[in-house]
Amino acid sequence: MGLFDNIEGNLDSIAGKVGLTPHQVREIANAVQANLTSSDGNPAAALEAAAAQQGVSVETIQEILNYGGGLESELGDIAGSLFKAGQ
Repeated sequence: MGLFDNIEGNLDSIAGKVGLTPHQVREIANAVQANLTSSDGNPAAALEAAAAQQGVSVETIQEILNYGGGLESELGDIAGSLFKAGQ
């Protein structure tokens, strides 16, 4: 299961931990995911854009992502699917 699936599956728990509603957490996760694809995979730019769009701090977004398993794991999954070992 990927990062964004983990967040979706644990919305209530994550929302309670960061002090937001489950709907807000879902919207933030969707914004991060969309910004990752539109920012050429630049995580810092994606987080900053999502924070500005959603009216929350980058730190809050990082907290949400960490509770979901961490952005590094998602980026590793993406990179792994793009680059096969030995190629």
